[in-house]
Amino acid sequence: MPPTVFTASGLRPRLLRVGAAAAALALGLSLAPSLTPAAQAAVVTPGAVQIQEVYGGGGNSGATYTHDFVELVNTSGADVDVTGWTLQYSSAAGSFGVNNSLTLTGTVPAGGTFLIQLAQGSGGTEALPAPDATGTIAASGTNGAFALTDASGTLACSGVTCAENPAVVDLVGYGTAVSFSGEAAAPGLSNSTSASRIAATGENSTDFVAGEPTPTNSGGTGGGDDDEEEPPGEAVAATIAEIQGTGATSPLVGQQVTTEGVVTAVYATGGLNGYVIQTAGTGGALDFSTHTGSTAVFVYSRDTAGQVAIGDSVRVTGEVSEYYESTQVTVGADGLEILPESLGTVEPLTLESGFPTAAEERESLEHMLYLPGAGDFTVTDVYNTGRYGEVGLAIGGEPLQQAGDIMRPGAEATAYFDAQADNLVLLDDGKSTDFSANPTQPMSWLSTEEPIRVGAAIDFTEPVVVAYSFDQWRLNTTTPWESAETDGVDVENTRQDAPEEVGGDLQLATFNVLNYFTTLGEDTPGCEPYTNMHGDGTNVRGGCDLRGAWGADDLERQQSKIVAAISGTGADVVGLTEIENSARLGEEADEATATLVAALNAQDGEGTWAYIPTGEAYAALGLDGGQDAITNAIIYKPAEVTPVGGVQILADDPAFDNAREPIGQVFAPLSESDEAEGTEESGEPVQGEPFFFTINHFKSKGSADAEDAGLEADPVQGNSRTSRLQQAEALLAWGEQTAAAAGVEDVFHGGDFNSYTQEEPLQLFYAEGFVNLGETHHPEGWSYSYSGMVGSLDHVLASPSAAERVSGATDWQINGAESVMTQYARYQNNATDLFESGPFGSSDHDPIIVGIGGEFPEVEEPGEPGECRENGVGTGKGRGQENGKGHGVQKCDPDSEHPGKGHGHGNGHGTGHDKGKGQGHGKGRDRSAA
Repeated sequence: MPPTVFTASGLRPRLLRVGAAAAALALGLSLAPSLTPAAQAAVVTPGAVQIQEVYGGGGNSGATYTHDFVELVNTSGADVDVTGWTLQYSSAAGSFGVNNSLTLTGTVPAGGTFLIQLAQGSGGTEALPAPDATGTIAASGTNGAFALTDASGTLACSGVTCAENPAVVDLVGYGTAVSFSGEAAAPGLSNSTSASRIAATGENSTDFVAGEPTPTNSGGTGGGDDDEEEPPGEAVAATIAEIQGTGATSPLVGQQVTTEGVVTAVYATGGLNGYVIQTAGTGGALDFSTHTGSTAVFVYSRDTAGQVAIGDSVRVTGEVSEYYESTQVTVGADGLEILPESLGTVEPLTLESGFPTAAEERESLEHMLYLPGAGDFTVTDVYNTGRYGEVGLAIGGEPLQQAGDIMRPGAEATAYFDAQADNLVLLDDGKSTDFSANPTQPMSWLSTEEPIRVGAAIDFTEPVVVAYSFDQWRLNTTTPWESAETDGVDVENTRQDAPEEVGGDLQLATFNVLNYFTTLGEDTPGCEPYTNMHGDGTNVRGGCDLRGAWGADDLERQQSKIVAAISGTGADVVGLTEIENSARLGEEADEATATLVAALNAQDGEGTWAYIPTGEAYAALGLDGGQDAITNAIIYKPAEVTPVGGVQILADDPAFDNAREPIGQVFAPLSESDEAEGTEESGEPVQGEPFFFTINHFKSKGSADAEDAGLEADPVQGNSRTSRLQQAEALLAWGEQTAAAAGVEDVFHGGDFNSYTQEEPLQLFYAEGFVNLGETHHPEGWSYSYSGMVGSLDHVLASPSAAERVSGATDWQINGAESVMTQYARYQNNATDLFESGPFGSSDHDPIIVGIGGEFPEVEEPGEPGECRENGVGTGKGRGQENGKGHGVQKCDPDSEHPGKGHGHGNGHGTGHDKGKGQGHGKGRDRSAA
């Protein structure tokens, strides 16, 4: 029989984006992902056009078919032109090459297949159906790999790195192939078996099964189509409840039934091609102790979907089936009868205890009309919203959290991580449209008028339909989504135009600037662009070392957002990550950093900003720049701080062979003389207590390295966790040595540590007394959204003495909560363009801002001999979050003209994770006559 063609609800990938995220992190691109184990190997997320079936035994001994073939499927509701795409083959242990590549021409029809005939063997008894494309690739009948790319040229990759190549649309390895998507290849094949897709998660080992080859072309003609089909049996009358049954599968699968119900949802357009009917009189407040099965069912019917309206009473006749574990009745053109008399009404069900997580309770709600209550759901994922019209919702009032952000790795954290999948439900637009393949169709949910952001509360003003498809529970709109005004949901606007106040005499910040490159892709040979809906380049896709903007206009869009974000932090010292390493690219050292500073000065005033140069420091170390195409940088406001000594670089340390070297600088706060109670030279700024600030970017979680060899996979911490531990150890040692050499006690380590708050690398800092300032001062904050869960990868860690100077810290949530469609690289990617000026979508990480005291000296007039000052009273921060108080000890000589200063110590008592001791420093006041 021919293979299943996924059309009834449009095959969509599950929320499995680890591969895209892995590639993004490895390449420095901005992608974000859904609920998947972070330790999973690179995954090619299946898109609209997928490899449906591969067969390499054509014409071999025992084969039925004379040719090898690959079959593609289009899971969207619109035709897709694949002209210029390539199908490429690799042997099991080899790599892709020009001799095993076929450039495609033609169109894969909406919901249809596309048959590519390949090399012919000497045997076989049956020709393939008329192919849509032909080539001469000779594939192995047992082990090999096929890659589908949407670009010309030959893949220069082998092994798992191929899954990280952004040009790869789909990748299928079978047997012993070393190139595959996910954790393992699809099953090995034989001359009589092919690998056929049964799911679309991106995991080859479970997405494909070996079985009889079933080639089908774009006209729907498949092998064996001449066989006569048995006529359908006699229809039996059944209620919807009888069709649904009380288990996961209908007891009437394969039977013709006639049933009645009230139409509650209609999908005549958008690709779902059907409608939902529910038994009249059902719904309302639901009690699971008495409710055992659903009273609604999906009717799949291309022929009759346009003939019904919500509220109609109908009788339908058709065959019962389970379509990807979702019960449906398939109805032909003559299988619908609209009843003249109303059957009654359906009331949306309500759930006092919230949406269930138990599988049997959810199954009993399948296809029923449902009105969620206030606080039942919170937005937790918007990554796929711009592509598939899906909004990830967390059950309850908070987004889903990364296990590693709230508990130390281990069995409990792993169990928590795994359980999060049960707390995710998708708000679906009632369509099967892939907007990346159909950019002229306005994408669902997203608009500049009503931004949908992770963490936002969502209020349902209209009911939705509980549905299950492709391994995910969904809440479908009752008609295909049209506009924010009519979609039946109100979303809280959580944007903040400015960060929360953090206090202090000056502010520090860290900010990932999302591959800010001033060297442009369009000017660099070999670079290939991502393009928007008009075919214009937006950012570099590959083919060169660059990772940033494609052209000058793209750079201006990116830069304007970054400038708005950095200026908006109000910070005086900012550590930057993911900025171009100009020296590495053969440009003048720090050229990109200098360009960004110039843009900041153009907005904030000439001379407001400066940067710490690194070129001479690298040259002194015998190096021509950092080891990566991106690097770290430090910028600052000269009116607020002054550098003390030169820049410090942790270069040539083996721990950072696969990451960016830490860069550090000692700064001294500056204060006007009147703020410091006078100086020896009037008008000269006073220097406060110096501090050592470093900016860091540890190895990403996305790709594995040899350091983890032999370790069990850890879904909480992901790949390369050993590398990050080594980098934490090296940073701790280097930071301590460098600060000591500079005579500085206070140390702040900031940046993108690619480790969540409770993961092992950060525990090394905590063990040495370092304080995570975000966790301490803004515990509800988070800087990054990944896999439908939130957490902080970005941190500022303060040594014990430095933590005493801190007045506050905050995460300014301008990026992590946003759709990627707000970023400069998605400019005009859809008819609805979300690009706006301002800080939102300036990166994929949020800036962390910290307020610290300047610790300026007090200069006092001499007192009269014979009279001492009173004892000082001071306050200090304890790690437990509350102030400690101390009383200074009077030290003075009554005959001296300079009475001494008091110095106090006090205990801080707090309610945080650690109860610590605070120190108060009190300074005595001169009580003598002036």
